[in-house]
Amino acid sequence: MKIINTFFNVERKIVDVAAILLIAALSILVIVQVFARYMFNHSITWSEELARYLQVWLVMMGSVILTRKKGHLAIDIVTASLPPKVRYVTEIIVHITVLVFFAIVAYYGVTLTANAARQLSPALRLHMSYVYAALPVGGALIFLEEFRLFVEHLLHGWPKAGSKGVDSKAVKEA
Repeated sequence: MKIINTFFNVERKIVDVAAILLIAALSILVIVQVFARYMFNHSITWSEELARYLQVWLVMMGSVILTRKKGHLAIDIVTASLPPKVRYVTEIIVHITVLVFFAIVAYYGVTLTANAARQLSPALRLHMSYVYAALPVGGALIFLEEFRLFVEHLLHGWPKAGSKGVDSKAVKEA
């Protein structure tokens, strides 16, 4: 279990640092582009393209972070009104659905990335596989985080008889 925790701690730090670097690079690039355009009346030809590619990677890394923190939007009005045991089973179904979806994203993302290896971006002349690699990398990382959440959910156990289903952790965080 210690090895798994160490793995997730390292993975979290790498994803967090990557997201910070991506947002910093994107911000600097856009500020420099705006400055160059309005101060020198000269546009940097490749900046918009690079900003778009950085944003693709930033969205995927941000999605990994949100998955880890259970921060994605969810409409839980129906599940919140369910009895605890039904809610528990429903959450298992949701975890499995998310796992299957991101396994598909990662799998087909690898195929898409391989197919894009010969394609170059117009302005940067960058291999598009670097851009498309955000899909399998992000998909795999989200899969891992969701798998961790799923295992935690299973280890939490079946709701006790008569429980209202109140999550003590959520109460402490509020």
